[in-house]
Amino acid sequence: MNNWFLYVCALTVVASCAAQQYQQFVNKYDNFNADSIIQNERILLAYYKCVMDKGPCTKDGKNFKRALPETLTTACGRCTSKQKAVVRKLLLGIKSKSEPRFIELLDKYDPTQANRAALYSFLVNGV
Repeated sequence: MNNWFLYVCALTVVASCAAQQYQQFVNKYDNFNADSIIQNERILLAYYKCVMDKGPCTKDGKNFKRALPETLTTACGRCTSKQKAVVRKLLLGIKSKSEPRFIELLDKYDPTQANRAALYSFLVNGV
């Protein structure tokens, strides 16, 4: 009985910590300034190299890289409306600056192209 109670307490703490970390991630990117990244070729290239494992990552780059696979495979399905706007702006910015890099990014995170149509729909329509 004591072991069961300790297990439930430990599980509650772990779940609470995970939920708190997710919420911090969610809130952090609600006010992310995508324009400042897109307008600066050097910063945009650094983010690109980070997510493509071709260069070092900043703290924000690591967080973006961590969220990118789910974001691309679900077409930002779990994103808030603010996050959808940020992700859409960043992806369209990468695409407008370099179509080959954009395709390489999609091929890395959606190699089977299973969600490519939904992703393009998201980029075109924003939903």
